[in-house]
Amino acid sequence: MKKADYNKIAPLYDKGRSLSEQNLKIWLNLIAKRSNTTGNVQLLDLGCGTGRFAIPIGRDLGFRVTGADSSKEMLAKAREKDKGGLVTWDCVEAHALKYHDNSFDVLFMSHLLHHLDNPAAVIDECQRVLKPSGVILIRYGAMEQIRDDVEHSFFPEVIEIDEQRTPPVELVECWLKTAGFVDIFSDEIVQQTFRSGLKHLEAVRVRNTSVLNMISEEAFETGVERLAQYVRQNPKDRWLLFDRMTLTSGRKKEI
Repeated sequence: MKKADYNKIAPLYDKGRSLSEQNLKIWLNLIAKRSNTTGNVQLLDLGCGTGRFAIPIGRDLGFRVTGADSSKEMLAKAREKDKGGLVTWDCVEAHALKYHDNSFDVLFMSHLLHHLDNPAAVIDECQRVLKPSGVILIRYGAMEQIRDDVEHSFFPEVIEIDEQRTPPVELVECWLKTAGFVDIFSDEIVQQTFRSGLKHLEAVRVRNTSVLNMISEEAFETGVERLAQYVRQNPKDRWLLFDRMTLTSGRKKEI
């Protein structure tokens, strides 16, 4: 499967993926609600990137967080941001987690599954390292949610790539069920990602989604020009501002 190189993406990652305080609060509230646990909560943020969720989860929810990623460059950015040393940062591969069985109360991942060669096997690993009754939380844009979004409309070359790697909600739920999770549930969240069409265009220019790093420079520049023209003509179009996303959760069976 064709992949984006996150070691190269790391320097501009946060610039194209801003997370407003309002949206962060939405996701933190949902994470707290679906985690359904209190006290000394051990959470693994798998594919943590630059820590944009790991750090707030530790700071605002009071969870003891381990951030794990395969990219040393992304982890370096995360450590720079973690001024208070709230998070334990580990360089690991998702398909071969170094943690003991039954280590975490919650396992969170955001936009990770579509980067994996074998997502079902990684979910099995997640099930292994979760404690009995532990919760898995998977945040992602399902294929049915992103197919007609701005990036896929103005950069049609990315549709074929994402058709091969981005699962629909039904498939994610199937992977969890096969791995032995119960109480599987998917929440759809509609968030305002951008304050204006121009802000969306600025994010696209720095390749705000990984798949834009996987097409030719010619295709990218052509798409940027088409999008820029659309933004000039339709600056207040809500389609440019909002995204649909999913949080799928499941609980590991008790022994």
